Amino acid sequence: MAKKIKYSANFKRNYMAVFALTLFCLMIATELFLALSIPAFVQREDAFADEIRKRELIMLFDKARNECRDIPENNETIRMEKKLLEDTLDHLAFYLRKESDRLTPEDVAQLEPLVAQLHRIAARLKSGKTYSTESILDSSAFINDLIQPRIRR
Repeated sequence: MAKKIKYSANFKRNYMAVFALTLFCLMIATELFLALSIPAFVQREDAFADEIRKRELIMLFDKARNECRDIPENNETIRMEKKLLEDTLDHLAFYLRKESDRLTPEDVAQLEPLVAQLHRIAARLKSGKTYSTESILDSSAFINDLIQPRIRR
């Protein structure tokens, strides 16, 4: 009778068990990483939205400054109102240049209406409409009243 040969796969089973256990632990670690990183990705997306709002604010501000430069100086009133608007925009430009990296979403929300109003003012002045009216002081009647009694003497 021939000798019976026994095949053994013990060495293979140990490697397979280690591989399966490693793969299982890797899958669990990956799932934990994904579950814990989702809030970070959502917060990062909110940060991108905040940056977009900040960029839109700066673009609206630049548009207001460009429109202010294009205002034709037809009369003294428009020229003086344009000068006032330019000074205001220059001060705001200095602030935005200095603080743009540190602006919070709350700061952007407070600055948006202000910049939009400055843009509307620039558009109104560009169309030739002013906010104030020029009052010319005519003192000739008063001076004539003062001079007339002295002439009669």
